[in-house]
This record gives sequence, C-alpha cells and structure tokens, in this order.
Amino acid sequence: MKKLMLTTMTLLGTSVALLTGCGSSANKVVVYTAAEEERIAYLQKELKTKFPQYDVVFQSIGTGALVSKLQVEGKNTECDIFYDLEATNAEIILNGNKDIFYDLSEYDFSIYDASVTEYTKTHHKYAVNGKTDGTIVVNKKVLEQNGCAIPTTYDDLLKPEYKNLITMPSPKSSGTGYAFYNGLVSSMGESDALAYFGSLNANMKEYTTSGSAPIKAVNKGEVAIGVGLLWQCVDYANKNSDLEVVFLDDEASYNLFTMGIISGKETKEPVKAVFDYLYKDLNKTQCEKYNPDKIYVNQGKAEIPNYPDDFTEIEMQGVFDFKYKQDLLDKWSWS
Repeated sequence: MKKLMLTTMTLLGTSVALLTGCGSSANKVVVYTAAEEERIAYLQKELKTKFPQYDVVFQSIGTGALVSKLQVEGKNTECDIFYDLEATNAEIILNGNKDIFYDLSEYDFSIYDASVTEYTKTHHKYAVNGKTDGTIVVNKKVLEQNGCAIPTTYDDLLKPEYKNLITMPSPKSSGTGYAFYNGLVSSMGESDALAYFGSLNANMKEYTTSGSAPIKAVNKGEVAIGVGLLWQCVDYANKNSDLEVVFLDDEASYNLFTMGIISGKETKEPVKAVFDYLYKDLNKTQCEKYNPDKIYVNQGKAEIPNYPDDFTEIEMQGVFDFKYKQDLLDKWSWS
C-alpha cells in the first residue's frame, strides 16, 4: 500500500472553493472535484437554479491531490459528493477503504453503455460521469514558422524538426497524460511504448502537471503541438483558426471518470437530492455540452461545433485496474 498512498504534502494550497455561501450547515453540500473550470461553472449555475435553498460548494482539487485527500480524510471528510474522480484512482481509494463510498445499487445502471460498466461486476460504489477521449492540437502558424508539416502519425512526432515544439501532461500528475501513455501501451505493447516515449522525450519541451496546460500553451503559440482532451482541443480550435485537431494514426486514447457519495452522507437530504439530480439529469446534459464521448445508451448529440466522429478509440487496457496503472507509472521516468 505504501506505493499507492500519495503524499499529503501535495494537498497544501491545492483546494480552492469555487462557490461559497452563507447558508446553514444543514443545507450545505460539499463537492470535491477534479473537473475543469468551465464544467464546474456550468454545474454550479445549474445546481443553484435547481436548488436555490442549498449552499452547494465545489472544491477544485488536482487529480493526485484528490486521491490523497480522500485517502487521508476517509469517511470523516467534509466532502459529501465526489465528481470527476479518475476510475483507477477511485479503485485505489476503495482498495484502502472499501466502505468509504456509498453503494449506489439502488440507481438504474441500465442507462449506461456496456463499454463503461465493467466495474459493476464487482461493486456499485461509484458511477461513471464521463469518458474523455484524448488527441493532439497543433498550432499551424508555429509549425510553419519552424518549417514543419502537421504531424499525422505517432512516428512523425519523433522527427528531429519537432524538437522543443511538443508538450504533454505528465502521466504521474494528470489523467490526460496517463491516458495518452496507456493508450500507446495498449496499442503498441509495453516495451515498444516505453521505447517510443524514450525517443519522444528528446523532442519534448515540457511535461505539465495540468491536463489542460498543453492546449493553452499551443493556443498562445508557446509550443506547436500539445496533448489534451478532445473536447478542449475542439473548443480551442473553434475559437482560434491557427489551431487544428489531429488524430495521430486516426486513433484516440480515453479515460473514464467517476462520481459518487461518501458513505453516511446519503442520509443528508440535500446531498441525496443533489446527487439524484446529477445522476438522473444534469450529468447527461453536461456530457452533451462538454465531454460528449459516449457513456450513456441514449446519449444526446454533442453540442460542441465541429466535434469529430471519424476516429477509432484505442482498446484501452486496465481502465479500472489500479495495480496496472501503478506498474505503468513506476516505469515512467521522464517527468
């Protein structure tokens, strides 16, 4: 378990309350989340409209810090609902404290596509709240300034002309980075993928701690190529004509994220009401607006303009296997 317990020191300064209020504690609902700012803002607005009588507080916490915080706090946490917790990280937490999450067996899991419910064979301690496909976004102007063509394959990224023009999130701190790493392990095989990343490292300008930082750097023209979430890449490309979304070898990795209730908190009426609304209604509309990769049987059409569908998802390995993830992270040595 020592390797699975992330240091609590990373918690200092990482938790930020995005919405506070002055209501009574009886009407307060605390949500721990690793979701992006724009998604939190949307959920925040909708919940305030639906439940004006409740004080719903979102605490934005980084991916790794969220795991540490829940591990350390256990069921004594101020958290009532967790949202956008990476699936393998949810399994890490459950491995150390099998009773920390409320059993959701009373909820209708038939609403989910079978591709995201493998874990329900063993438990119903969380529900998938999103699938995030990953890809790269390129800044065509920066590429042109450096005399480079738009890459179309993974091997293209190894060409010397791309040196210091690429950035990706570190797999050790970002679910987006880990998905890109595991995607190539899943498609190439472990030894070939590790060799690939060893070669790619020579062209890498930076490994970021944030999953969205590479896209922002590409958007600003600080680098030419960034690994990121598909929905964010498309959103930025819709606003900046210099940007283009590219699927290397016409394929995409993905990651799954989860939501649930801390055990014991389901007895609080506001907590149960907020989670019920998230589960049955709000998360579906959130998916359509922000991360429309399919998790529901009857999922609505993506609201993001120009959202692509002409790519193949990699058959990802170990999506719910925290030991598999830890083994891969132990072998990552570049950030």
